[in-house]
Amino acid sequence: MIGKHKQSSDETCEWAALDALEALTPEEKSTYEKHLEEGCPVCVSEGRSFEAIVGTLALAATPIDPPAVLRKRLLDRIAQTPAEGGDRPAAGPSQAILMNQDGLLISRAPSMTWEKAPLPGLFVKTLYADREREYTTSLVRMEPGTTYPSHRHKDVEELYMLEGDLLVEGHRMRPGDYCRAAPDSLHGEVSTETGALFLVLASQRNELVQ
Repeated sequence: MIGKHKQSSDETCEWAALDALEALTPEEKSTYEKHLEEGCPVCVSEGRSFEAIVGTLALAATPIDPPAVLRKRLLDRIAQTPAEGGDRPAAGPSQAILMNQDGLLISRAPSMTWEKAPLPGLFVKTLYADREREYTTSLVRMEPGTTYPSHRHKDVEELYMLEGDLLVEGHRMRPGDYCRAAPDSLHGEVSTETGALFLVLASQRNELVQ
C-alpha cells in the first residue's frame, strides 16, 4: 500500500472490505490507516462504499459473491478465531463494546471470543442480550455436519446467512438468505453439510422438541 492509486483494483477492494469488516490485523490496520491519511481518493471512496454495505448487510436483498481471494481470506480469519478462548484472552469492555450508553450499543464482534454452546459443533458470539425480554442477538457458527434439534419458538426468530449452508425444512439456505419464524412456530432439525455462519435474533425461552 505505497503511493496513491489511480484506479480501483482487486487489491484496493480487498483492503477496503477487510477494513470495513474489522478483519485487518493490527499491523495491517496501521498500514492501511496511514495510507488513507496520506490522501488516496480511490481507497477513501471505496472505504465509504464498503462501510455503507456492511451497515445494511442484514437488509441486503440479493447476495453478491465476493472475489475468491477475499472470500478465502475472510474464511481463514473465521477459522483462526479461537472457539473456546485458546491463546486469546477474553475481550474486555474496551475491546468488544465500543459504546453502551444512552440507549445505544455498538458491539465489535471480531474482538469477542467464540463461546461453546451446549450442543456439539455449535459456537456463539452474543452481540446483545435483552434480559427483560429474554431475547438475544448473536453470531452463530456451526461446524460441518452439525445438527440442531427440532425446537419451538417462544418469540419471533430471525436468521440471516453469512457463510456456508443450512438445511431448514428441506430448503438449503445460502449466504444472503433470510428466515423468519413466528412465535409458537416449529422448526424441524436444522443441519449443515459444509459449516455455517449466521446472524440470529432469538428467544432464550425456545423449547427443544423430542
